[in-house]
Amino acid sequence: MGSLHGHKRQRYSSALGSAREVLACVQVAQAMHYIDTVSPNVLDRMNHIIATLARLVYRRAS
Repeated sequence: MGSLHGHKRQRYSSALGSAREVLACVQVAQAMHYIDTVSPNVLDRMNHIIATLARLVYRRAS
């Protein structure tokens, strides 16, 4: 949130990509049986963060 002007959206976009990548890695790790089942609360929180970042990135310019 420390970025100014047009750079904020770029930073949120980068964070969104990273958050989606983390979720994908967790899903692959589960599918490959590298990790046990992840708590639904953790997955819900991850999805909430991704949704929040998506709203920041894709909101209409005012």
